[in-house]
Amino acid sequence: MRMRTIIRSRLQREEAITTTAVETNNQSKETFELLSPYDKIRLVGRYWPVFAASESKFVMLFLHGSGEHCQRYRHVAKFFNTYQIPCVSYDSRGHGLSGGERGFIFHINALIEDLEYIIKHIRDKLLLKMPLVIYAHGTGCVNCLSHILRRKDQPLDCQGIILSTPSVCLKKRPTGIVFVIARAFANLSPHFRLPIAGNYTNKYTNDEDVVEAYRKDPLVHDRWPARTISLYLEVGLLLETTVIQFPMPLLVQHGIDDTVTPIETIKKWFDERIEGEDVDFKAWPNHIHELHNDLGKEDVLKHLIDWIEMHVINKTNKRRKFKGTK
Repeated sequence: MRMRTIIRSRLQREEAITTTAVETNNQSKETFELLSPYDKIRLVGRYWPVFAASESKFVMLFLHGSGEHCQRYRHVAKFFNTYQIPCVSYDSRGHGLSGGERGFIFHINALIEDLEYIIKHIRDKLLLKMPLVIYAHGTGCVNCLSHILRRKDQPLDCQGIILSTPSVCLKKRPTGIVFVIARAFANLSPHFRLPIAGNYTNKYTNDEDVVEAYRKDPLVHDRWPARTISLYLEVGLLLETTVIQFPMPLLVQHGIDDTVTPIETIKKWFDERIEGEDVDFKAWPNHIHELHNDLGKEDVLKHLIDWIEMHVINKTNKRRKFKGTK
């Protein structure tokens, strides 16, 4: 009897914990917690619902970049909510309110399995069955790309992907000795913080108010453990040198004035390595790294609505209509 109680208690802890709250701007949100299937690290997520969500055309899932957290996307969620689109996001392991050492990623499979589990939560717990579109930013794009490369037999349950300023190509490709040193630190002292340019010194948006808020945000971190750097270097090299076939519509967008990941390298990567029946590249003048936070972001977000309508919703409806005529 006691063993049964212990098992039941453990199962209950592994279920999603969902609480409802209202933000100061009257934007409704729900907070949920999950235990990662990879190693049981606690993942904290946000759900921005809409009235009669079952009638929505699609659901958005935001994947944030390194050092930040999902609450930095609440204004983007509010924008999509005005179009009757529910939105979901979560703090990646080692980020925001989620568990794990700040910035530490032991293996890329941890990120991949976390992403799969969040999508499963969206489908099974939030009961959002409509087409799902992923909006990934920075290193969040690496999660999607890694999944497509490593799990071709288990495609993501999503119907469209938007990669916004993907952190794939560095300004200068590291030499072989850099890889050796990074791998050595990763094996000998995986938690050691290597001295690299940090998040607090970079300017990711042309909106000074957002820059100031970012630098004062207690949930933003500036930590790059050796293991994480080695992982991203190796995954980045794989992504730079491998042709990636996209099974779903893809939009890659980039700011022309971005200095963190220059558009020239990303456009070259897109032209040489990205394949699929429906892949687009959009360059944004007068924008830098965080397109969704830049001045003029409304044009960027409206373009996303139009792109999703044309490339995801219309195609999904055509497929359903075709199946119905068989």
